[in-house]
Amino acid sequence: MNIEAMPRVELRRVIEGLGAIIPVEKDISQKQQEKQTSFPNHPDQSGMIQYKNTHPKFFPPPADIAENQDKGNKVKQQSLTKAFAQIVIHQESAKKINTLSELFQKYEDCQRCALGKTRKNLVFGRGLSNATVMFLGEGPGADEDAQGEPFVGRAGRLLTKMISALGIERSDVYITNIVKCRPPENRNPTPAEISCCLPIIKQQIKILNPKLIVTLGNIPTKTLIPELPGITKARGKIQQYENWTVLPTFHPSYLLRNRSAMPLAWEDFKKIPELAFNN
Repeated sequence: MNIEAMPRVELRRVIEGLGAIIPVEKDISQKQQEKQTSFPNHPDQSGMIQYKNTHPKFFPPPADIAENQDKGNKVKQQSLTKAFAQIVIHQESAKKINTLSELFQKYEDCQRCALGKTRKNLVFGRGLSNATVMFLGEGPGADEDAQGEPFVGRAGRLLTKMISALGIERSDVYITNIVKCRPPENRNPTPAEISCCLPIIKQQIKILNPKLIVTLGNIPTKTLIPELPGITKARGKIQQYENWTVLPTFHPSYLLRNRSAMPLAWEDFKKIPELAFNN
């Protein structure tokens, strides 16, 4: 067992338990003194009693006291065993999550914010588990909430057409959102709601490890890179989030409302194959 990896509180308890069970050895000089010490020449019992009280090490305690000491040591040993068991439980609970399915199982019943109470389904994400491209939207709408899958409404159908126009299948990419539950009336998610979902999206990115993250709209772009300007200025410009390349562009729902922005979005999309698939 790796003692260094134990939590500090548990390690302290273990050390205290060991100290009570395993006697601390005296230094060599003291041992030598004890070996050189001889019984005093007292013919009477009073001298022997005095020596016995002064040097209890050479005179074991009575049987009843020894029995009580054994019981005490057994109790302490049991406590020590329990302490080690708690350490193992702690280590198992902190076990690293390596797959998207394990991550989903961890958060499928999430109630960290109020959105958990109003959702029909947690919309975790969908696509290839080792996809080269990750599309990151804002949050689920009514269709997504009903089906439990991201980008399946009108905006999703437009996104699918744009991906297919690049010669890429939707099933070959990974699509998800910053928040995993639908905000009521399709409003923007609040900073508090985003912060509750942020650990999930960060782990999704680490597990997926895509070559390219395409952020769709202001909220996902500024969530990953807060210092960037608005999407109209940030779009199409290659950015960096930790170890990953980021390409910001317009959200498909914005394109449905503003068809004049479609050529700009398409210019951004045409960069995806080179950034994600070319060495």
